[in-house]
Amino acid sequence: MKRKFLLGATLLLCMGLFTGCGGKDYDFYIFNVKSENADALEKVCKAYGEETGQKIKVFSIGTTDGIDLLRADMNSNHKPAIYSVNAETVPEWEEGGFLKDLREASTPEMRELAESIPQGMQLSSGNGTNYGIPYNVEGYGYIIDTKMVDALFGEKNTMNWLEDFKTATYDEFEALVTAADDYIKNGTGGTVHLSGNEYTFQPEKNEISSQLNGVFSVAGAEKWTYGDHMSNFALNAVLDSLSAAQNATDEQVDELKTPLEKSIQVEDLMTSHAAGAKGALKRSPDFINSTTSGYDQAIQIFADHKSIFIKQGNWVYSNIEKINPEIVKTITMLPVKMPFTQEDIKIPGMTVEKFNSSVPEFVPSYYAINKKAEPEEQEKAEKFLYWLNTSKEGQDFIINDFAFIPFTADASVEFENPLNNALIGYLREGNVLSNPFNGAPPTWGQEVYGKILMEQYFIKEDWEPDAYEKIADECISQWNALRKLGEED
Repeated sequence: MKRKFLLGATLLLCMGLFTGCGGKDYDFYIFNVKSENADALEKVCKAYGEETGQKIKVFSIGTTDGIDLLRADMNSNHKPAIYSVNAETVPEWEEGGFLKDLREASTPEMRELAESIPQGMQLSSGNGTNYGIPYNVEGYGYIIDTKMVDALFGEKNTMNWLEDFKTATYDEFEALVTAADDYIKNGTGGTVHLSGNEYTFQPEKNEISSQLNGVFSVAGAEKWTYGDHMSNFALNAVLDSLSAAQNATDEQVDELKTPLEKSIQVEDLMTSHAAGAKGALKRSPDFINSTTSGYDQAIQIFADHKSIFIKQGNWVYSNIEKINPEIVKTITMLPVKMPFTQEDIKIPGMTVEKFNSSVPEFVPSYYAINKKAEPEEQEKAEKFLYWLNTSKEGQDFIINDFAFIPFTADASVEFENPLNNALIGYLREGNVLSNPFNGAPPTWGQEVYGKILMEQYFIKEDWEPDAYEKIADECISQWNALRKLGEED
């Protein structure tokens, strides 16, 4: 892959400054690895400087190899006071003594802010540590166009249908999929139930529903869409956070077997009812071909109303908008349903009903305070992050300039992106799952769970009766092997 660097005026200025006489003409320095928010971060730092009289230097770099430059800066005399970190990089920065536990922040305001981060969104290596302030919140579920619901069940029923879907059982969902498949193929969907309430398919298809080729748009060529995201539902039944997955006991790993089997059952259901560009997309070698079943193709199929659902996240908004600017006005996000029993769920207080009414929401990147920066720089950096995440002006920058969902979002926060608004609704209601998949042994999600499905099962239409169990057993075996390998390293 060709590496691309974002070397703007800020970078050039910073490099010129940092390689000079060693003096500093700034109050603190931010190392940012999210190039997409580089301009917005410059803007917010300038506004903060005008308000406080402080000068902030920002270095933004648009490449995954930014970690090498960050390592160099960490070992220089111009260490950043704030830097970007995620779950994968925590062990390195923790071992090196660069991560400041925000429970021990210099200012009471920062300690208060850190404590307000929901448990499942905290950046931790265990033992209660809290290392970062979230950049933004992402989440995923079944995306649906409400106009499609109008077309299938009648416009007067749409709002009730959407609300009833949120609390529907897995059995109701499975029956809906079967009936919808019948309707697409034969025009005879009949009546279905959601949350006990009855909904009848329209007697005739209209311009939208007549375009349907399948129930789901599936990117079979993209292992992360199921290797990470579908496995995450199984992990959430036993492990309630990234940290919990990193520190999973042998007993907890064994308890994953049944949830893993049932997550694969859902994959079987979805991939048995997939839409293609010119008809149903059958499981076969074409199902994992990037020219027919890649990320872009899956988005296209959904945006063209050829599927009812696509399992994706709020990040697809701009991709859908480019294809169909009209549909983005009426899309929303619904929970993925799992056939779990209460016995399968090991998280205290979590019920099957709540699980199936919730969506995974998590933080991909965090702002961390550099414990090795000068104490006065650390304190100034803490005050900046507190201002960014609590002041009206700071929140306005996050929402309108960064276009991020702040973890502090409340009912007053509203976006053009309706998927963001849907996620805020689930967050406000407390109906959220976490991202333990990010705490699984490295490569496990995509190269074990995902690879097995892609290479051994998505290529064939019929699966053997014990397929779910065989896949789950191999996933657990490989989890243990990868974890042992990591411990040896």
